[in-house]
Amino acid sequence: MASTRLSIWWLLALLTLPFCLCQDEHMETPQQPECNCCRGDFGYRLHQPVSGPPGLPGPPGLPGNHGNNGNNGATGQEGAKGEKGDKGDMGPRGERGHIGVKGEKGHPGVPPELQVAFMASMATHFSNINSGIIFSSVETNVGNFFDVMTGRFSAPVTGIYFFTFHMLKHEEVEDVYVYLMHNGNTIVSMYSYETKGKQDTSGNSAVLKLAKEDEVWLRMGTGALHGDHQRYCTFCGFLLFETK
Repeated sequence: MASTRLSIWWLLALLTLPFCLCQDEHMETPQQPECNCCRGDFGYRLHQPVSGPPGLPGPPGLPGNHGNNGNNGATGQEGAKGEKGDKGDMGPRGERGHIGVKGEKGHPGVPPELQVAFMASMATHFSNINSGIIFSSVETNVGNFFDVMTGRFSAPVTGIYFFTFHMLKHEEVEDVYVYLMHNGNTIVSMYSYETKGKQDTSGNSAVLKLAKEDEVWLRMGTGALHGDHQRYCTFCGFLLFETK
């Protein structure tokens, strides 16, 4: 009896199933507003809540970690040269340096026997023809190798010597000859010409190689020489260097 009732219920269920499926195809689903905030897991909420005012900003977060260093940039172009600046102040004085290496020994000085020089002048007229000229004054006579009494120079050492002389013609003669002598030989001459009543000056020089005790002097040829306190007539000489 019980099994008969159960069979009847299954039979009714099978007959009503197609009708229910057909009804579902024609039923319209009620339209609900799209709202993600109101959608539940199984349906829709009937009322959407109203948003309130924004809240206060939150506290700042902790600083992030330092990023990696970037790549080096490309080299820039060379800039224009700037103007020259003002001169700076003098810096402080540096410390005293070390004592340098001792230098080489220098050449010896000139010994007394090689210190030779003289100068003689004429303060009075002179007119002794064909004789050695005597000078009235000797301004310089280093080594005393010029004899003021004879007017002759005597070489103390063998070497090269320089001699020069200048003469002023006396106004009462027309011409004058003066000769530079070396041991009796004429080396150079001086000639001065001017009409009477006028004066004229002339001179000459020589570089001579002399042996020890050679003599050099001036010889008067013709005419006359003018002499006064202004010393126009002079005779000079000195040693250049010693030779062997």
